[in-house]
Amino acid sequence: MTPKDVLSLEEASRYLAMDQSTLSVMAAERRIPCLELNGGWVFSKKSIDKWRSQQTVRRA
Repeated sequence: MTPKDVLSLEEASRYLAMDQSTLSVMAAERRIPCLELNGGWVFSKKSIDKWRSQQTVRRA
């Protein structure tokens, strides 16, 4: 994983068009792929894209 593939909570919430607090809860509950780093959450863009495509399939 290179730094450009890693999103902060703020970047990931913007990327997913989702509220930061909602995303934080999902991360804490492990409902979205993430890593805890220095007391905060970081997200792999690739993992989020994969997760999002799986969410879309499940809803259909």
